[in-house]
Amino acid sequence: MVNFSSSFQDFYTSIFPSPSMFLSFFLLYLRKNTDQKENIMELKKRSEFPENELWDLTALYQDQEDFLRAIEKTREEINEFVRNYKGNLHTFEDFEAAFAIFEQIQIQLSHIGNYSFMPQTTDFGDEAFAEIAQAGMDFETWASVELSFFDDALVEADEDVLERLGQLPHLTFAIRQAKIKKAHYLGADVEKTLTNLGEVFYGPQDIYTKMRAGDFEMADFEVDGKVYKNSFVTYENFYQNHENAEVREKAFRSFSEGLRKHQNTAAATYLAQVKSEKLIADMRGYDSVFDYLLAEQEVDRAMFDRQIDLIMKDFAPVAQKFLKHVAKVNGLEKMTFADWKLDLDSALNPDVTIDDAYDLVMKSVAPLGEEYSREIARYQTERWVDFAANEGKDSGGYAADPYRVHPYVLMSWTGRMSDVYTLIHEIGHSGQFIFSDNNQSYFNAHMSTYYVEAPSTFNELLLSDYLEHQFDDPRQKRFALAHRLTDTYFHNFITHLLEAAFQRKVYTLIEEGGTFGASKLNSIMKEVLTEFWGDAVEIDDDAALTWMRQSHYYMGLYSYTYSAGLVISTAGYLHLKNSENGAKDWLDLLKSGGSKTPLESAMIIGADISTDKPLRDTIQFLSDTVDQIIAYSAELGE
Repeated sequence: MVNFSSSFQDFYTSIFPSPSMFLSFFLLYLRKNTDQKENIMELKKRSEFPENELWDLTALYQDQEDFLRAIEKTREEINEFVRNYKGNLHTFEDFEAAFAIFEQIQIQLSHIGNYSFMPQTTDFGDEAFAEIAQAGMDFETWASVELSFFDDALVEADEDVLERLGQLPHLTFAIRQAKIKKAHYLGADVEKTLTNLGEVFYGPQDIYTKMRAGDFEMADFEVDGKVYKNSFVTYENFYQNHENAEVREKAFRSFSEGLRKHQNTAAATYLAQVKSEKLIADMRGYDSVFDYLLAEQEVDRAMFDRQIDLIMKDFAPVAQKFLKHVAKVNGLEKMTFADWKLDLDSALNPDVTIDDAYDLVMKSVAPLGEEYSREIARYQTERWVDFAANEGKDSGGYAADPYRVHPYVLMSWTGRMSDVYTLIHEIGHSGQFIFSDNNQSYFNAHMSTYYVEAPSTFNELLLSDYLEHQFDDPRQKRFALAHRLTDTYFHNFITHLLEAAFQRKVYTLIEEGGTFGASKLNSIMKEVLTEFWGDAVEIDDDAALTWMRQSHYYMGLYSYTYSAGLVISTAGYLHLKNSENGAKDWLDLLKSGGSKTPLESAMIIGADISTDKPLRDTIQFLSDTVDQIIAYSAELGE
């Protein structure tokens, strides 16, 4: 998931990658993992983990004092920039000179924004980390207000000035965004007010994140005389695909009851989020809240709707077919929502060490060539990754990009193959960050959120491809293909896509003047799940609480982009397999960053996403994969 950091100002307050906007693209990626190791069921304290399982943030700042000094230094630079340029931006030459200084300030803000956010996500109970986060948030809000004059001046600039600036290769993204904002600009005073309210607009996401990390308490449960402790993290990471059906069932009921206790607060928080988005959309004169939220992505409503409609209609039967096969192989008469993350072959799911994972990652990405491998190999020696599965840690995973330092990855290592998929997913983002940062200006460095998940899911496909070709017998080949489905496509084409279908109904309700509470949200989610799964999965009232499990709902129309990105990564993967220029073209896509529009970028690998062909090709690829899995099962007599 892309998370836009502590004081996310949203598209309506800035046309530039704000310190928080490019806190990087946090890819919160809730993953399934089964682990029957007794010592993992209870999460350890962070201090109990070895140093090599913790990231090293000293590449950014040596310590909190160093971080605070950087804030003050940057504050001085901003004050000087304001003195020199506020009220003095009129000509092409004025803006060109200002952009050079503005970029350096934005780079410093990128570093500050990342550092202020990241420590707290490793342990929300650490007060020192909370102090760092608050200091960063306060400074980001101040900086955004002070620098808002630059946005205003650019939007108010003459068309010929914007046209000349747009011809500068290092400013293509910034000027495209300026032109989008110009059409919905509210004037300097209103824009400054909105910027000042940035922390308020971030409030619902902040409340939800802290509620999920600290307030969702799940009751213990007992199976065969053994007491299992449950929590948000342990359910998501351990129990939801446990091979013992009774453990899955009781864990799911305990988890659901824990969510239910907070459903009214969660619904009120979400209502505040969507109402604020609708308010801003109306203020800016957008036709709908959808148009407003899609504007920054440079994607129209038709592309958004097509992504949801085709998957709901054409991919749903493929997913149902696979899950019915999983149920058959595992001897289930029916599949409940507690079962749908069940592995096809749990007994074959191997334990994997962190060193094993590094080896798998490097072998999987080898087809991309030495240049790519050399860059991402650094993640181990330079400790980019925070592996520790400690208490108080954010339950997801993400990759962060402090511009031209190096990426950072957060995840929770439990030792199963699913963790390797999470790791290579985040390394995929990291690779894109590196190649884009090295080849683009700060302003052009980041992809549109429409396809930001392409580099990550592409790497997952490389892992599945590598695993499949290491095996000779049908059971192991089936294992690799099944993980291609469950760890890559199902997570993105189902979990996140159903979030998007749910969102669409919620925003439509708000567009039509309606409102909602917990019961309405439960009803909408149950309707979406039932529509997709048909008779393959039994959907009950606990399943309906799924809307409480993700923070994506606080990030605009983001959930659907997982499937959109996966369409592009599938096109890139097939291009890699079928073209001698496939690896080079993929690296060119990574290097392009946000310098091109999504449509232009996808064409680098020959994918015309203005049509439905890439999506239909992806669905056919998945259908073929399911058929091959069933064929392998037949060989095994299953």
